[in-house]
Amino acid sequence: MAQRTVKTDKVKTLADWVARWPKATNLGFDPETREATIYDTSKERVKVSSIPWKREADTLTVLSQPTRFPAQAVAAATRRFDKIREQRVAARAAGDEGLRVAEAAVIEAWRAYHTEPEATRAPLRRDVLSAEAELRSLEAGMANKERTIIVRYDINEPDVLLTAKSGIYVPPIPVGRRGISLVAGPSEEA
Repeated sequence: MAQRTVKTDKVKTLADWVARWPKATNLGFDPETREATIYDTSKERVKVSSIPWKREADTLTVLSQPTRFPAQAVAAATRRFDKIREQRVAARAAGDEGLRVAEAAVIEAWRAYHTEPEATRAPLRRDVLSAEAELRSLEAGMANKERTIIVRYDINEPDVLLTAKSGIYVPPIPVGRRGISLVAGPSEEA
């Protein structure tokens, strides 16, 4: 099957390049800039021209090279970035306050559990487990949805953590120090 090349004067716009790219052997991407590039028909693949990507709308590109862009584009990118930063700070502050409340509830539940005599602790076990479950659900809700988090309670298969995007190893609490059955749930009657 003969390989097809395109005359370099026929490709002037990105639309022309896209229409011919999959079939033409002298069209490709520049290895450094990743721009659509037209090469000559020789075997050395000499770059004839390229079609630069338009990146004015890319906030990070504008802010990282503000001298290359007009002042209005830099101002718009700065406003956009500040708005995103403010939203992140507000979400983090709201989440941090919720976590503090949930952590305080866990500490208070454990304090109440340990201050009661052994015979009357059974109803307080549900409170501790409920508070811990609430804290775990808040932490899971605050996690980035694009990240995979694997929580491991054993070390039998540590390579599972290496294949995940993120991993957490939670060492088991000795049963003698826990005082609560690990299988008991907040909805069960004690």
